[in-house]
Amino acid sequence: MTPLGHLSLALIAGHLQDYDGRDLSLCLIGSVLPDVIDKSLWRIGPFITGHTLAHSVLTFSVVSIMILALPRLRRLTPFIPGYGAHILADLMVAYPKFMINYFWPLLPQRPTPDGPAVDYWINYAASAPGVVEIISVAIGTYILIHYRLPHQWYNHFS
Repeated sequence: MTPLGHLSLALIAGHLQDYDGRDLSLCLIGSVLPDVIDKSLWRIGPFITGHTLAHSVLTFSVVSIMILALPRLRRLTPFIPGYGAHILADLMVAYPKFMINYFWPLLPQRPTPDGPAVDYWINYAASAPGVVEIISVAIGTYILIHYRLPHQWYNHFS
């Protein structure tokens, strides 16, 4: 899924939770941080794919439990829906071929994509997950325009 798709899903999750300000920001950060971490690690070399450490269901579970269990971290709770939405969305895209990467370090890594990148993205755009992403971006845009932008700006263009 693209960063715009992840941000849209987090915006939808934040809207459903009635997050505002800082809480919505944490949710949005949670939705892109796995890619920032894993794509960086992949580029500098320790991993053969951009879906390992921060995309691992194990890492997500440990981070979520720590946030919920430790009183000093509980204020970061809105981070969890954004992070969770990222993992679920990527699992939907990865199924079944690349799911192994989401159980790192328990299972080995598999490089993604395993063919030409252009072919991968063309196939993705025409797939069910690609269509879900397009719909998510449309819903996220609607929420942004109708609920999140200052009313003066929105009324100016109505």
